[in-house]
Amino acid sequence: MASNVAKWLTPEGLSLLRGMACVGKDEREIAECMGITLTKLTRWKKQHPEIAAALAYDKQGADFAVMEALHRKAVGYTAPVKKTYKLKRVEYDPDSGKKLSEYEELQTGIDEAHVPADTRAEIFWLQNRCGGEWGQENQAQDSESGGVIELPPVMEQGQPPREDE
Repeated sequence: MASNVAKWLTPEGLSLLRGMACVGKDEREIAECMGITLTKLTRWKKQHPEIAAALAYDKQGADFAVMEALHRKAVGYTAPVKKTYKLKRVEYDPDSGKKLSEYEELQTGIDEAHVPADTRAEIFWLQNRCGGEWGQENQAQDSESGGVIELPPVMEQGQPPREDE
């Protein structure tokens, strides 16, 4: 099955190539999926830098991108957000001060949104990076002890605790 290079130069085609490289496929396997020979893929990489760049985004690059995203989620971050605002414009006569016209318009601006830290991402990061007191072995010890915490009895308002509790 012959394959046309133009189909692989589209955003969708380049995304597929990056995806195949991310999951660890080597160039021979990628060429097979594309329906071409390894020789043709090598030629296309030389002729089209976009294809070479897509294939360079390998498993290690994907792992780094995920680690970076997890770290940002664990510590929180501020991101720019494009927002559209409705503005009311009023024009006045400079001599009399009377209102001449009034209209509304939409304007786009950049705002900042804070994304708070995610506790689950923090725990995941600490368990996998710090080990020791955060590691899985401590969770196993906790579960062996039953993991039951006894709480003191709840008092009703104005009532002292009962002796039998």
